[in-house]
Amino acid sequence: MEALLAILLEWGLTGLLLAAFTESFISPVFPDLILIPLAIAKPQNAIFYGLAATIVSILGGLIGYMIGLKIGLPAARKFIPPKYMDKIQTTVQENALWAIFLASLSPIPYKFVCITAGALKINMKVFFLISFLGRAKRFLLEGILIYYFGSQAIEMYTQHKSDMLIISLIIILVAGVISYVIKRSKKAAAVDKL
Repeated sequence: MEALLAILLEWGLTGLLLAAFTESFISPVFPDLILIPLAIAKPQNAIFYGLAATIVSILGGLIGYMIGLKIGLPAARKFIPPKYMDKIQTTVQENALWAIFLASLSPIPYKFVCITAGALKINMKVFFLISFLGRAKRFLLEGILIYYFGSQAIEMYTQHKSDMLIISLIIILVAGVISYVIKRSKKAAAVDKL
């Protein structure tokens, strides 16, 4: 992996685009490992690098999604009993927005998110939109921070990465609870009308 990373770094922007694209369905190389050194070397291009990585990662994600559509669910059914598979599928589809968003932010390989979303036939528009938000928060944020703060941004990011993740999770949890309460109140109102 180190040899591959060295080659991708030598290729510069092309290496970043290749890593961001393939990370969405096959590659073991995290694009951040190329994005950060490129952005530090040319901070005036950092936002462009972050945006390029975001867009190309999502395009690669669509390939991962298609792979999931073709082979994902049959493979999952070999390992998960049918009575659980239906419940899992329903739960994930109802909470797809949050599942995709959290996974696209986390260090979990994005290819797992893409392939699973395809396997469970998550609405492609939802997948695309939420992936864009999650990937932009990851790559574009890195580019913006490096553009404005240079190498100090890396220190800030690594020191406060846990804090940022916890704050994001709290915000998402609160939004999820609010969404749940709204859905329940709508269902209760519908039942009361009957």
